[in-house]
Amino acid sequence: MTKGRLRKAWAVWPDWADNTYYRDIVYAETAPKARYRAWSSWSDCYPDLSIIDVHVRRARHRDVILPHPHRLVAELTAKQRGMVSHAFGCDRHGNGYRDHYCTSPADRDMLHLAWELGLFDGPFGEKAYGDTGIWGGAFFYLTELGKEVAASMLPDYPA
Repeated sequence: MTKGRLRKAWAVWPDWADNTYYRDIVYAETAPKARYRAWSSWSDCYPDLSIIDVHVRRARHRDVILPHPHRLVAELTAKQRGMVSHAFGCDRHGNGYRDHYCTSPADRDMLHLAWELGLFDGPFGEKAYGDTGIWGGAFFYLTELGKEVAASMLPDYPA
């Protein structure tokens, strides 16, 4: 069994740039997909940039090895997977930049994730087990196991 799932890195730069200093890293399955991803992200700022003006070179030193899906992922509903992913920060800002989820302290899905599966600690917060008078939310924090499960749910390549 391999160490994990490979996320390939590609160095990309526009034709007019000095590739020594101006390189972005793009994660994609193939060079053409990396070229397209770079071009589409730059084309608003540089409307005259043609896709053939984008250079691509493999950047193996920046590859990422993602873990295989954790066995607990199969036990989670789509809603619960979304809660774990949201807590881990799986969005356009990156992955793993946060570790918490805020919801009702009586949320059944969250209590299952926290107390039965051990993916979260909590609830925490002022009057975490009841209504605060203004808002009835509480914070739940990913455990190390929860972070492992969240990392194993990351897609091979960003959307």
